[in-house]
Amino acid sequence: PFPAIRLLSLRSREPMTTALCRGRWFLFLTLLAFGCGGGDAAVQGTVTLDGAPVESGIVSFIPADKAPAGPTGRASIVKGHYTIPSSGQLKPGLYRVEVQAPRKTGKKIPAGSPAPPGTMVDEEVEAVPEKYNKKSTLQKEVKAGSNAIDLEVTSSGK
Repeated sequence: PFPAIRLLSLRSREPMTTALCRGRWFLFLTLLAFGCGGGDAAVQGTVTLDGAPVESGIVSFIPADKAPAGPTGRASIVKGHYTIPSSGQLKPGLYRVEVQAPRKTGKKIPAGSPAPPGTMVDEEVEAVPEKYNKKSTLQKEVKAGSNAIDLEVTSSGK
């Protein structure tokens, strides 16, 4: 009778060992998928130039630290509003913010290739000073979760 009991007890441990092993793998894969950092961040807000909403453009959040906080987050500005969802674009940290907003000059210029010869388009120039785009000094702290960050820039750069 004892060998039979022993055999049953060994077999009854096997499913428990498999379950523990599966549990450890699940925990490992969950941590791997979500990472060990502070989680993803979402950012939304308004963008104004000289107090007026920016009709269209692009806002970019670029890691400011020497050790990058995460990938760059980028969103379109539509009627003065932008949204960067919490889809892994941004991690908590300090970011340099760039704002780009083209402005039509009122002139027509040749479209260039691949448009047919003679095609004319509206000339556009950057309305936002370099201080807020290519050479931006604007920095914002992004925290885990949802962030409301309004950006007020001026054409004088002051």
